[in-house]
Amino acid sequence: MPQDTGIILKTYPLGETGLIVVWSTADHGIIRTAARTALKPGGDFFGRLDLFFEAELLWETSKTGDLDHLKSVSLLNPRLALRHSFPKLRLAGYMTKLLLATVEPRTPIPEIHLMLHRALDYLGTRTATRHIMQHFEKRLAEEHGMYRQGMPAIAILRSHYPHVPADRDALYDTLPPA
Repeated sequence: MPQDTGIILKTYPLGETGLIVVWSTADHGIIRTAARTALKPGGDFFGRLDLFFEAELLWETSKTGDLDHLKSVSLLNPRLALRHSFPKLRLAGYMTKLLLATVEPRTPIPEIHLMLHRALDYLGTRTATRHIMQHFEKRLAEEHGMYRQGMPAIAILRSHYPHVPADRDALYDTLPPA
């Protein structure tokens, strides 16, 4: 069974008490796991699966599709500081959506995973700003080998990836410059 450290990028319902959890992992890339008792009080995963949480996870790879079965989770960092500010939550959400739009599932992404880890930790200790957003976009473009000096990173990313989050510009307008 595969094991890795992961950051939760997205969750959505699976039946009445389950969740599908989308993870960023260094060695296995973007993976999707089914946690059948995640919302059931007293269940194995209750209270341990939320956005931006970082955890050690163990899963069973699906033989027929891309939805793996989550076997165990050991919470490392819940990143609670991100929940103290709505702009921080919005910026963290944008970062995870941008990552999902630019990375192929199941492709090892150690540098990008580490970049996201550092960005979320940094954001937890600072005010959400345009500078943080632009720096993340620049680093992501660099990791993809696309960045060109003098051109906005978001323009480069948009030219290569059609699913850059649509709410990016609205979020940018609400953030202070630095």
